[in-house]
Amino acid sequence: MSDYKVVWLKGKERIAQAAGVTARALRDNPSSMAVSDDPLVRLDMMYSTFTDMLAGARVAGVQRGNCVLGAAGAVQPGHCIASMLPPAMRTLDVPGSGATDAERFLHMGSLLAAYDLPASHWHVGPVGVEPGFQGMGIGGAAMRLLCAEFDEHHRLAWLETDKPENVRFYIGHGFEVVEEIPMFSERNWFMRREPR
Repeated sequence: MSDYKVVWLKGKERIAQAAGVTARALRDNPSSMAVSDDPLVRLDMMYSTFTDMLAGARVAGVQRGNCVLGAAGAVQPGHCIASMLPPAMRTLDVPGSGATDAERFLHMGSLLAAYDLPASHWHVGPVGVEPGFQGMGIGGAAMRLLCAEFDEHHRLAWLETDKPENVRFYIGHGFEVVEEIPMFSERNWFMRREPR
């Protein structure tokens, strides 16, 4: 990774690249696939959601030249899913077999909002690496930069993930599992990290 730079991503173009990278990286995750069978629908949902989220987030990234290859975002307290999706809009009932992609997406967001940490925290996500560049330490490099800032400023962090291998990845960055719940036909883990 000698010709890669680990940096704070700023500006509309870099944030758009980070949203694209994370949307492509998470498009085929279990919860995303449970929302829609159509990979283009999943990609579009993820990209538009992540573009909005990352616009106001602190985003650690790894780039080579002008190309963003990995990103780890975190939104400040009061700006995570629970504030974006108030209780009156949530639907915790599992969607039936005839549900639309939008109804399943709302259900997924509703579960994430319902399990959001009530204490003031920085909400981590999305975190992702461009497919084809995964497994090279890029995601870890972005997370180290983000976690170093959490530690420096004594910030509590929170995230959710839907893959067991991601649980191990985040444990390696100081997170611990707080709760595990079913989501659609898969599992979802909620994790917290105290500042070091």
